[in-house]
Amino acid sequence: MRMNKLKLIVLLGVFASYSTSCSVQNNVTKTPPAKNTTKPNTNPPKPKEPTSVPKPTAGNTADETFRTTLPEIKREFRGAWIASVANINWPSRNNLTVEEQKAEAINMLDMLKDNNFNAAIFQIRPSADALYTSDIEPWSYFLTGETGTAPYPNYDPLQFWIAEAHKRGLELHVWLNPYRAHHTNGGTVNKLSMANKLSDIVVRLKNGMYWFDPANPKTQGHVSNVVKDIVKRYDIDAIHFDDYFYPYATYNKGADFPDNATWNAYVNSGEPYQEQTGEEITLINSLSVSTKKSMQRKIM
Repeated sequence: MRMNKLKLIVLLGVFASYSTSCSVQNNVTKTPPAKNTTKPNTNPPKPKEPTSVPKPTAGNTADETFRTTLPEIKREFRGAWIASVANINWPSRNNLTVEEQKAEAINMLDMLKDNNFNAAIFQIRPSADALYTSDIEPWSYFLTGETGTAPYPNYDPLQFWIAEAHKRGLELHVWLNPYRAHHTNGGTVNKLSMANKLSDIVVRLKNGMYWFDPANPKTQGHVSNVVKDIVKRYDIDAIHFDDYFYPYATYNKGADFPDNATWNAYVNSGEPYQEQTGEEITLINSLSVSTKKSMQRKIM
């Protein structure tokens, strides 16, 4: 008798589950669509692979959907940075022959292609110098071992990288450091170095680096001219900026960036403190440069 009761309970449970499932399915499939009172378009535009997205509605538990066409993503961006500063990646030394430089570049590009990368980001201006033919800035120390000395036999490394990258289906992006004027690993500062040629807008940091003052309009004009020259003459796929910010405090032994001349000109113009009264401006201008910088950063 006990076994019969158990069988009966099990059968009733299975029947109840089946009934509930059928009820849910019937409720979903038999929900009537909203009546469309608008006149149908006889020639509706055909959407490109529309995607259904759930649309929540307040106070309504029924599921509604709307259709939208999402932009097509052709492929992922998979790039690698190739640093020339201090001969980190390419060229591996600043005394390689032209053929050795080319062989290293080809090996790197082959490695990227074989590992399913689709872009190389090549540093062509590590410190106001050029790993390409330029009438604006000198040949890089990291390419030939002497700032301003062309490779021999002469060739254009950037043009070579572009051609070899595109052969392999890789994009070639160029990477510029806009404000570094001389790196401590960049040999001596000679007469062709921009640290000498544009000394009026360059400051020397306590770690031995030279840096353009980003706030100086002459700096901004020079960097803009460099970029315009590159994009006009080379079939590059993108430009990247690095160290576009002021250098780290450790570069200057913890001291603030030495841009007092342009900072004072900015403060004296009244621009940062247009809403201040005359008495407040007099008080602000009497403060130290470092204090004014701190205040300005808080305002910004």
